[in-house]
Amino acid sequence: MRLSGELQAAQVIELWQRRADWWQEDLLELGDVTTLDSAGLALLVKWAKAALARGATPQLVGASADFYTLANLYGVAGLFQSTPLTTEDA
Repeated sequence: MRLSGELQAAQVIELWQRRADWWQEDLLELGDVTTLDSAGLALLVKWAKAALARGATPQLVGASADFYTLANLYGVAGLFQSTPLTTEDA
């Protein structure tokens, strides 16, 4: 699944309500996410934990440096396997 735009509190509410549509995904593309706050990070942590609980490896493609700054600050960066965004992915 590809997430784009802002991943902040208002968008998290909408994504949470639609989680049945994407919660079983093991890979999220974040290359088009422009802003991320702690609510967005919390949503990604819940998704990662759900993936881990079903035996999958949660993978992020194209996560920004801001994402990793926030994830490291909260001590949750280790939940995610990161894949850089390549020109083929764009």
